[in-house]
Amino acid sequence: MKRIVLCDNGKPEKVLPLCEKYGFGIEAQGFYNPNEIDKRNDVMAMYKSILPDGIKRYLHAPFWDLCLGSANEKIAEVTRFFFDYAYEIGDELGCTGITVHHGYVPGTSHPPNWIKRSVAYWESFFTAHLGTINMFMENQCEQNPETLVGIVDGYANGRLGVNLDIGHAHCNNALPVVQWIQQLGGRIQYVHLHQNNGTDDEHLGLRKGNLPILEALSALNKYAPDAVWALECNLDDMEESIAFLQENHMLG
Repeated sequence: MKRIVLCDNGKPEKVLPLCEKYGFGIEAQGFYNPNEIDKRNDVMAMYKSILPDGIKRYLHAPFWDLCLGSANEKIAEVTRFFFDYAYEIGDELGCTGITVHHGYVPGTSHPPNWIKRSVAYWESFFTAHLGTINMFMENQCEQNPETLVGIVDGYANGRLGVNLDIGHAHCNNALPVVQWIQQLGGRIQYVHLHQNNGTDDEHLGLRKGNLPILEALSALNKYAPDAVWALECNLDDMEESIAFLQENHMLG
């Protein structure tokens, strides 16, 4: 059975009925804004009060303006702070995995140096965090998967993988999504599924947009069969997207 997660956009009450109806997990996104760290206790209390026992839980870490491999030590320090912060939240919530944006922007850093600094960071991170939570690096502005491949292969630990956001891959560069999947292969441990029309990150339902979604889903089944699929479309399109996956026999 394919492992499916519904992303809540910080509104778990909107997706939990669907999680319970279909037996899906949830991606808690209520902590994504790094400017709202002072609200942590209130948000945590909300999640603890509403999440049912036994539901698979994943977390989206704060991500605005963070740069894991930055050569600027102050920026790297802030990024490390928020990754540690996310791990603490994920541990308290009982999460299986955490998505982070590693923040690479093409042209701002020599890729081999970025990769070297990022690998060194993850070595220290996992030495400090000896639990079982996996960390997934999400693509956003990259033109190709090369930095993600370099980091995952450079660290070579099963607790570090890729969260392939197919919508970001489709609208932010010209490399077809299927080629992203082929090049990343089993490094993909987690996937954000949503649609767009190739220019903006619209988070449309799977029936909309012009991303060749069935080709992408078939490639994911072939090259990353163990990856968790997280629906990150607009909440209004969520159940229609579940129906699309059912109709195309993608949940078995």
